[in-house]
Order: sequence, then C-alpha cells, then structure tokens
Amino acid sequence: MHVRMNMLAGDSGQLGEATRYLETTVRPSEEAQVGSRGLAFFTNADLGTCIVASYWDSADAMTASEQAVQVSRKELTELIKGTVTVEHYEVPIFVRRSRPAPGAGIGLTRMDGSPACLDAAIEEFRNTAVPALMDIPRICSAQLMTDRASGRCIVVTAWEDKDALAASRSSVARLRADIAAVAHVTIRSVEEYGLAFTSVREGDTRSLIERNIELWNTRDHDGWLAAADLYRMELEAPGGQRMVGRDAAETLWSTWIEAFPDNRIDTVSIHADDRGGVHEGCFTGTHRGMLRSPADDVPATSRSLNVRFCGVYEFDEGKVISFHLYFDQVDMRTQLGMMPVVTGSGK
Repeated sequence: MHVRMNMLAGDSGQLGEATRYLETTVRPSEEAQVGSRGLAFFTNADLGTCIVASYWDSADAMTASEQAVQVSRKELTELIKGTVTVEHYEVPIFVRRSRPAPGAGIGLTRMDGSPACLDAAIEEFRNTAVPALMDIPRICSAQLMTDRASGRCIVVTAWEDKDALAASRSSVARLRADIAAVAHVTIRSVEEYGLAFTSVREGDTRSLIERNIELWNTRDHDGWLAAADLYRMELEAPGGQRMVGRDAAETLWSTWIEAFPDNRIDTVSIHADDRGGVHEGCFTGTHRGMLRSPADDVPATSRSLNVRFCGVYEFDEGKVISFHLYFDQVDMRTQLGMMPVVTGSGK
C-alpha cells in the first residue's frame, strides 16, 4: 500500500469548510479511481494545519492519480488560504484494532533514518512497536510509512478520542525512545491532530465489506456507488431478481432506502477470503415507503422490521463486482402484516 501525504497550513477558521469540500467533492471522485484505498483527513484547529492522506494499492496507481488530484489540491489550498507540501510513502505496516471515528485522536511521529537500514527498522517496528502499541488502552490503529530513497519514516497512531491520545503520551514516548535507539533513527517531530473523517481500508476483503456497510448506514450514496465496479456489477436477490451494471447498484439502494428510510444494518459475522466474503447481518427499519419487488409493490405499513440476512460479495481490484442477497421472504412479509402468523398447535 502507498500513501500521498498533502500537508497544509492555513486559516483554522476554514477547516470546517475544507472538511465538507473533501467529503462531498473530493472523496467520491478519488475513491472511484482504480487502486484507491480511501482518504483520511486530520486537522489541528489550534495551529490551522491539516493533512489529507490518500491511500493506494500501488505506487503506479498513486502516480496515475496525480494529475486528477491537482485541481482539488489547488482548490483546497485556496479555500484555507494556505500552502501545501506533498510527500509520497510506502506503507509496509498497517494494523487496526478498530476503525477510528470522527473526533479520534491522531498521533504522528516523523523520523529520519538510513535507507540502508530501513528494512531492519521496519522489522523492529513490526516485532516490537506494534505489539507494544496494541497493548495500550483505547488504541484504534497504527501504521508505518517509509520513503526508501531518503530513509524518512512517519508513524501514525489513531486513538478512540483526544483524551485517549493524551493518556498514551507517556507510554508512547518511552516506546519511541526505545525504537529510535534500536533502529538507529532520529526523531524529527511529534505532532497531534483530530480525525475529521477516514474511509481508509487495509485492503483485505473483510475491510471492504465493513466499509460497504458503513457507507450504507451513513447514507453516503456516492461513496457506496464508488465502492462498486458499476460496469461489471451483478446483483441477485430473492424473488428471481437479477440485474447488472449501474442499474443493479441503484436498484438495490433505492429499493431498501425508499421502503425503510430509517433502516440500519448491523453485522453478526463476516467470513472472508482473498476473493470475497459472506456477511451475515441484521436489517432493521420502519416500513414508511413503497417496497418494490419483482412480484409486487407493497405500500407502507408503518410496521417495524427486524430480519436476518446474508450477503455474498465478490471483489476485483478493490471493487464489488457481484452481490447475492439472501433472506427469508416469508419472515419479512409476516412482520409487515402481509401473511398470517403461524403458531404451534397442541392438544
């Protein structure tokens, strides 16, 4: 995995506008590009500094995206009335205990080392720093970024909130000193930020499924569509529904969002391999709109629905190319009052 770090300094009063611009304009278009693994935005409102980090499957994918991001980078820099510096890194280590939410605390340490010793430094971080960091309460994730040409490194840690970040300072400082001595690196700076948003995935299919559910629950229509290959997308659903292309994704979205505007998907389990995965979930919501299906259209009943389901995903190059949905239609129709409740009998 590779990352482009856009580091900006400007008017702290414009960081809210910057966040909205990145989420609504930049993120959907960037995540639609081949090889994208998502975007993260860190801010320090006290100093008016921020970092836009875009993650990519490969150095080639990152390079290919450069021309497309130049306009948005210029517009963002003008928006905050600031300046920007761009750096590129490889990400040999990315571990996540949980996905950090907006408001999470972000610690960032810049280090200088020797290119000749970089592989040894990576192994030291993997074998020593990662286990130690994962033992610190309320950490969400840790990653190491490296530049093989210069020997420069960045360690980014994410914490549940800013209080957790503050509580970790002593433990992280001791660990930082130990790693610097063993790996022969020099600490260049220590910085702290708040997380405005992140859509970054590690790249495995489990994280892709988790991201898909997150985008659904936050009603991020553009982001959810961008997670699929809209030219190759195949949908199969109960009732003999089979569709392909963008229509498949749009129909899946509109069917359930229209019928159950307040719906939410909760994960029961995920079983994934290199190609795809099976997501077992629970769909809850209130039937307040027309429920459209190949068999019939069901007007709103105002009844609550709580149905278990399974979704089978297939991915290619980080995009959904097929989704098969399975659920108990009798159970759903019974809960909506369309079928009589079957009760047991006895003598």
